[in-house]
Amino acid sequence: MIVKTGRLYQTFKYAVYFALAVNTGHFFMENFTSSAITYEDGVAISDIIVAYTDSIDTAAWLILLLLLELETFILPDDRIKAGIEWTINILTVLCGGIILYALYGYWATLWIPMGFELYSGPDPCTLIGGDLNYTLDLDEFAPLDAQNCATLAGEAYINVKANLMATPEKLSLLNRLTWTDVLNATVWVVIVAVLEAEVYLHSSKLFGTKFFLAYKSAKLLLYAILFVCAFYWWMLGEPWDAWDAFLWIVAFFFIEMNMLTWQEENADQRAVGAVK
Repeated sequence: MIVKTGRLYQTFKYAVYFALAVNTGHFFMENFTSSAITYEDGVAISDIIVAYTDSIDTAAWLILLLLLELETFILPDDRIKAGIEWTINILTVLCGGIILYALYGYWATLWIPMGFELYSGPDPCTLIGGDLNYTLDLDEFAPLDAQNCATLAGEAYINVKANLMATPEKLSLLNRLTWTDVLNATVWVVIVAVLEAEVYLHSSKLFGTKFFLAYKSAKLLLYAILFVCAFYWWMLGEPWDAWDAFLWIVAFFFIEMNMLTWQEENADQRAVGAVK
């Protein structure tokens, strides 16, 4: 069934896109603040993708989202000329490359939780005023002080390279947040690869077939994983990450609706011989 898209629907859709743009700015500021601690001597060019993974990834995804909106809704098939199509394809490839690079960044970020080891030095409170920071979560750290060092009196962990100390509970949280980032980013790459394949292969030719229903069902499973990630972020006390994840799911729901309409329209036209 072709989705009817009225003014209210379109307004809501573009409001979601705008909210994602706001989130991009938020993640940049968050990355900027945390990198000042984890990269005390400054961020080297080779470390930018690790230090600013969230903001780079979100910006590339936002551009890719808008390109998909152009391909599947704004530009009619008969008006996509060769020049426009090549421009969209080039930008899509560039965004895809950045997204894959950002995916590497998420995996590379695992060095932070995996770099911790059991602390066996003097009382952590004697280290106040030095370079060490107390781990709050994946992107939040605080200078070691009398209040937080007291929580390190029992079992504590240290990442010398990142100048971080953590309690077992905070290290566990750090691990869970990092792996959730990795899973979420990996699943999104798979989803967009399927979407791009649908556009490139003109999947309307498969509309209504068993294969069409099979890969649509597979994508539902992938979106279900993303919902779990969003809920898990919320449970871990990361409402902004949960909100951002939810917005991306909603945004790609709109793209999926665009795709469904495009596929059905082309299938109908093919049935009467209007398109090949």
